[in-house]
Amino acid sequence: MYIPLLGVLFIYRNEIMDWSQTNASYTNLTILTTVFAIFPVLPFKLIIALLGYAFGPVMGGIVSWLGTMISSLITYGVFRWLLRDTGDSYLKQIPGVKGLTIMMQQQTFSAVLLARMIPIIPQMAVNVYAGTAALPFWSCMIASGLGRLPSIALYAYAGKNATEHPLATLTIFIIYLLLLILAFVSYRIRLKQIQEVDS
Repeated sequence: MYIPLLGVLFIYRNEIMDWSQTNASYTNLTILTTVFAIFPVLPFKLIIALLGYAFGPVMGGIVSWLGTMISSLITYGVFRWLLRDTGDSYLKQIPGVKGLTIMMQQQTFSAVLLARMIPIIPQMAVNVYAGTAALPFWSCMIASGLGRLPSIALYAYAGKNATEHPLATLTIFIIYLLLLILAFVSYRIRLKQIQEVDS
């Protein structure tokens, strides 16, 4: 599915860039980014990089962060008050959710923070689980906002500077990778501790 869409983006890249530059505003771009976050027809990392390329890492990063936060807010509300049963069914189909569930029930803030930082954890699953399980709203939102900052900053910067400043981009990527490894190790250690206490 992604390959044809990427082909279309490449073919019409100039038209898309002209349109985006003409209609660029925080409001328009944030609405568009929110839609892509809720309906991921393209990898969201690609959306962040494109925004960084078109509007610079600062504006691209801010718009990406706002879009993901609004999408989290919407998803949380929908699955908390309207589609809780559907959320349960969706989560049962995703491997690894059981371990995440254990952490989120006992340490909501740290669990959501780590989940947002680890790219192998489906972000929509985190959104759906937070609403379905009625996790504390502010803990989820603040942890989500902080946890998303490193990856958004990286991809927004890379979108603009990867070709012009490859060494700096590589350095930032290595720092980000080390941060991911630390987050994943912390997640595994904390999960093991919780499992040992429960057993």
